[in-house]
Amino acid sequence: MTRITYGMINDNVQRGIQANAQRVDESMTQLSTGKMIRRPSDDPVGTSAALQLRTQLSSGNQYYRNMEDGLGWLSTTETALGTGNSALQRARELAIQGANDTYGATERQYLVSEVEGILEEVLSIANTSFKGDYIFSGTQTQVPPFSLEKGTDTLRDVVDANGRSLAAVPATLQLYDLSRQDSNTASGNPVATAVLPGSLDVPGLDEGTDYTVDYKAGTITFLTPASQALAASATGITLSFDRIRRSELDLSGEVSREVQKDTVARINVDADAAFGTEGQGTVFDNLIGLMQGLHTNSGAEIREAIDPMDQSMGRFLRAQTMAGSRTNRLQFTQQQNRADNVVLTSESSRVEDVDFSKVISDFQNRQQIYQASIQVGSKIIQPTLGDYL
Repeated sequence: MTRITYGMINDNVQRGIQANAQRVDESMTQLSTGKMIRRPSDDPVGTSAALQLRTQLSSGNQYYRNMEDGLGWLSTTETALGTGNSALQRARELAIQGANDTYGATERQYLVSEVEGILEEVLSIANTSFKGDYIFSGTQTQVPPFSLEKGTDTLRDVVDANGRSLAAVPATLQLYDLSRQDSNTASGNPVATAVLPGSLDVPGLDEGTDYTVDYKAGTITFLTPASQALAASATGITLSFDRIRRSELDLSGEVSREVQKDTVARINVDADAAFGTEGQGTVFDNLIGLMQGLHTNSGAEIREAIDPMDQSMGRFLRAQTMAGSRTNRLQFTQQQNRADNVVLTSESSRVEDVDFSKVISDFQNRQQIYQASIQVGSKIIQPTLGDYL
């Protein structure tokens, strides 16, 4: 028969009081935090489920932020293309106006200035940025796709590095920008196309008399011996001009955002889709074609520029529609993301959050038990003479 000592009774009473205090503390913590699980040992299975749910919620929220960014990018794209279409519509109106044979050189020269303003506006649209990224540059987002640059060239009567020589007239020569070294040409000088009409300066010669220019192609045709004489001089013929330059980098890359696990959505429209390629004629080529007709006072050239203008407007509209369809897809996916978020949040709450009515009831019961254990313990554990020795 086991002998029950006073020390054993004392230890058991204290352990019981401590256990009851711990249960009260557990209920108080659950009420203050609102969580059932504080550490993995509280509920290993629930902890595993809670961690998985939190991972899914975190991923879903990141996907949502990605879609928000993508929608901002696409909204900027749609706005830019819509503005561009309005600008081209105005250019078309000016083309119809300038094609009127009652207009002379003076009136058409006024229209050139307005079309040049439209070209600069379209250039600004082409270089639209969103959060510091150029939206029409493909994956080369830190590089503007198009730029307006000042070019220089020098022609002589001997063959130069670009294979040109003004040794006889008439002679049609391609313009190169000798101020740049970024081309795949043998000399490293880029071909100068898309030259702004009226910007080419040939000192000592008159346009229309001594030379003519194809501004879109960037070629100049010398017509008189005076040009040959200038080319034979020590300095040759020095030219300066303004031109639209397309970046030589690949602008066709896809910019995407991950919107679901293993699912990405494209958010950009590349420069070729919106502004055209050099082979088919860019929007800048078409505006320059109109400017050339106005600059040279040619009603036929002005009329020829109307159809290409319509093509550029159609390209803008198709690109805008493309951006709109991608916007719709992102918005649908975003709605699904929020619906999934509600389900995951509810399930996470079910696993982790406390049932307040139950925990309050447990707390009250545990507190009463704790108080009762203290009262009973105080009667069992009586002071003895040994406590004072």
